[in-house]
Amino acid sequence: MSSETQTSLLPLNPMHLPEPPAWLPLAWGWWALIGGLLALLLTTWLLLRWNKKRLAPKKTALRLLALDQKPSEAIELVRQAALCYFPREQIAQLTGKEWYVFLDSQLSSPRFSENYELWQQALYSKQPIPNAQALIQDCSEWINQALPPKKRRSKTRG
Repeated sequence: MSSETQTSLLPLNPMHLPEPPAWLPLAWGWWALIGGLLALLLTTWLLLRWNKKRLAPKKTALRLLALDQKPSEAIELVRQAALCYFPREQIAQLTGKEWYVFLDSQLSSPRFSENYELWQQALYSKQPIPNAQALIQDCSEWINQALPPKKRRSKTRG
């Protein structure tokens, strides 16, 4: 039996394995994944940059309102902030009662029209008024709630 076992064992050459797969060139699926990730990163960066630019006037106005202001300075700051977001043709022509009606139209509850006389006194009187801080707070609330303007759907649909 010993001679049979030796004849059945053939002298074979060592096994040659193929080269391991190389990383480059990448398959098309990897290139698509890399391209998709780059597009996602670029889109995210552009959206963040656009949002930062869009909110810059609002943040500046709120920061300036936090300083010690008079009501006349605060309402002027509201007008400047509104000019950054609304068309100049719409805002620049508004004065007096129309201006306060516009401000109230951007809020859920009116704050300015009902205080029209108090605003007039604050704007044109040389004497300080007792509710000055409340008026400045109304300006701050308007900037927080109304800016940037939200798209509104029409209430009646036909």
